[in-house]
Amino acid sequence: MKKIKAFAAQLKSTQRFTRLLGNSSKIKGLRSGLVTLKPRESIGEHKTEKKEEVIVILKGSALIHYGKGRKIKAPQHTFVYIPPETVHNVTNSGSSKLRYLYVTASFA
Repeated sequence: MKKIKAFAAQLKSTQRFTRLLGNSSKIKGLRSGLVTLKPRESIGEHKTEKKEEVIVILKGSALIHYGKGRKIKAPQHTFVYIPPETVHNVTNSGSSKLRYLYVTASFA
């Protein structure tokens, strides 16, 4: 089996959604992306199944809805943990662009 090498990448994308680790089959259980949302735009309600998720607010502010009617205010430089099997949504709650990084990891 061929080993994957360590690497670094700039977070310069201006697209709405950019996968940071690509679809490499060499990376096991870890996925990451950079998301940019306009004011009042949301990513859409979703669940990461058996994966844990971390959301890091890089720029702007977000409102993260999770579970049944719960929410977290997440200003710039905030770290949010989402447990496995948790329905959630990220909405830009500010007046400027929201940029955040997400990382999901399988625990099974």
